[in-house]
Amino acid sequence: MKRLRLAVVVLAALAVTACENTKPPMQKLPEISFSNLRPFSLDVGQLEIVSEYVAPGRSPNIEHQMPVSPEGAAQRWAQDRLRPMGKSGFARVVIRDAKVVEVPLSIDKGISGAFKKEQEMRYDAALDVAVQILDPRHMVIAETVARATRSRTVAEGITLNERDRLLYDISEGLAKDIDEQLSQLIRNYLGRWVL
Repeated sequence: MKRLRLAVVVLAALAVTACENTKPPMQKLPEISFSNLRPFSLDVGQLEIVSEYVAPGRSPNIEHQMPVSPEGAAQRWAQDRLRPMGKSGFARVVIRDAKVVEVPLSIDKGISGAFKKEQEMRYDAALDVAVQILDPRHMVIAETVARATRSRTVAEGITLNERDRLLYDISEGLAKDIDEQLSQLIRNYLGRWVL
């Protein structure tokens, strides 16, 4: 009887282990970084990063499920690209929008649908970032704003790793779009504070 129980326990443990080993390994995605680019040295004493965007944390929004959210990518952009090098005043980066919404698409559920792979989901993303210069009293004296949007569809049956990669690519793309816009806008409109 003891041997039978032991055999059942061993078989159950092996079954659980076998099930666990069928999961694909989690992929390691690279960190989104702008440290390879020359930062803007600003004639301000401090850099502030403020997020006005509050993620709902529930469907249809999915920022909380992403490997790197657009908000996180924008924060990293600010840390890598802006350097306070002055004695007074502030530079403030304000993240006003950083949403990613999952939109189900209609697919053919009939017999013909079984023979084709359709686009099942669309991800709509937006990132809105302002760079402000504030005087020592915290009054905004200059501002420039960049906005980026991305939209991607995915086919039925993608894996979790494929989905994570796609969501990572969306955040990275938004942040690169913001970087490209703000690089020009900072030179054009905040140039007197660039050292």
